[in-house]
Amino acid sequence: MDFKGMVRRIGQRMSGETHVGLDEFGNLSMSLGLPEYARLAAAGKLFAIDMHAGTAKAPVVAAPTTSPEWGLYNASSQELMVVMQAACTIKSGTQGLGIALMGAAAIGEQTLVSADYASTIKTCLDGTNKKPDVYLTNNPTLVGATPAWHVYANDPGNTNAQINIGSGLVADIKGGLVARPSGMVAFEVVAPTGTTALFTVSFVIAMLDLDRY
Repeated sequence: MDFKGMVRRIGQRMSGETHVGLDEFGNLSMSLGLPEYARLAAAGKLFAIDMHAGTAKAPVVAAPTTSPEWGLYNASSQELMVVMQAACTIKSGTQGLGIALMGAAAIGEQTLVSADYASTIKTCLDGTNKKPDVYLTNNPTLVGATPAWHVYANDPGNTNAQINIGSGLVADIKGGLVARPSGMVAFEVVAPTGTTALFTVSFVIAMLDLDRY
């Protein structure tokens, strides 16, 4: 919490001033003049992560507990990893009826991850060669208690099993899942197996200075 911003805001209200100030989270109070996330991208804080070139994975037919298919591990000691979007895409096979993308924040510090899943690509969305100190891992074992799993996107309208390469789900998480240093955010594609349906995943994350939070 930014106490200087709070004091300034309270003082402005008491004095009747209308100067631009900060809210209780340190955000600048102003009308939206740029597209959403544009400032994060321009500041080099926004990154895309995908494994589309790697081996796609089959969905599971029930909600996970402590052994999800995918985990984003925050290896930074100074930054908070914030998930903005998560997506799954069918790469091959015939999709079954219905699909959901579930996510959870692992509880407490997790087992160290020091390498990405094969063929993972990570790029900064400002076009520079910066890389996030984050690793995408397959089938991690979450330590601590079982986290609550939430459905962030689903497709209840899929009523015909079909070959539909490239379709899938995009979940606009908008910062609703975060991982502190040594923490992890996990995801699972939940769907019938269909006929050898295999999915890839991708993510957009922000890396923010930890001392702000």
